Amino acid sequence: MNRKVYIRAAAQISVQEPLCEDWMLHPRQLSGSFLHCIDPDYKQFFSPMQARRMGLMFKRAMVTSRKVLEASGVECPDAIITGTAFGCIENTERFLDPLCRGGEETLSPTAFMQSTHNTIGSMVAITLGCHGYNCTYSQDGVSFESTLLDAVLQLECGGAENVLAGVHDEITDNVARLMEANESAGYPLSEGSVAMLLAAGDGVPDALCEVSDVRILSRPEAVEEAVAGYRAEYVMRNDVTFSLFGRCGSASGLAVYAAAEMIAAGRYSSVLVVNESGSNAGFVFLKIV
Repeated sequence: MNRKVYIRAAAQISVQEPLCEDWMLHPRQLSGSFLHCIDPDYKQFFSPMQARRMGLMFKRAMVTSRKVLEASGVECPDAIITGTAFGCIENTERFLDPLCRGGEETLSPTAFMQSTHNTIGSMVAITLGCHGYNCTYSQDGVSFESTLLDAVLQLECGGAENVLAGVHDEITDNVARLMEANESAGYPLSEGSVAMLLAAGDGVPDALCEVSDVRILSRPEAVEEAVAGYRAEYVMRNDVTFSLFGRCGSASGLAVYAAAEMIAAGRYSSVLVVNESGSNAGFVFLKIV
């Protein structure tokens, strides 16, 4: 079985205006060395008690996930696949700071339990009541491509009819200072949360675009050859993505989201998203339905 795969809906919370595509007409010009996301009013989505129990990372993941499910008319996905380059940094700090200051005597288990990378996908699944396939990829800069590749395989092989795929990353002030000290200057560091609902079939009329190909290349010297082989109408590379969203672990997911929306709006018939990340390169080829 080899079925076509489509992106039915996508949503983002980033340094651009969240949960909408209006920012595409007038994108925010990035400046500075570090930018937090522009968060929506979470009071619209969570009760005060729920909000107190959730860090920003989980709120962003839940809101973007709910948005794409509502847009697709899907109550519960067959599978949830999540990518994150850095994981739950805020909760990791909440666990490590008391450990460094006071040892192991007064540690709270909550921060530790919510500091693991797969907590994001688990929290989404618990909230939605999804008992299907659930997997998290933490593959540095190609975490999203790893997530999307798994989702496409699940759909193509008939393991699922729809998949909630997302990539979510946050950066705290402490980590930003460390990264700035060890990385060359360029585009500002940032955060991002993206969710997509993917579906398979002979045709999905309300889809944003078709996911034609997903690849991860481990030979950087072959990147240009690979790009030329796709013959895409438009190629979106790291510098384009970084200028829109800044440098973050979710950058390639944000690029695919933007490319899908541009195809749906009729601006391009096909877009190749190229993510050159260290010794790896990710390729996501999208085309019009």
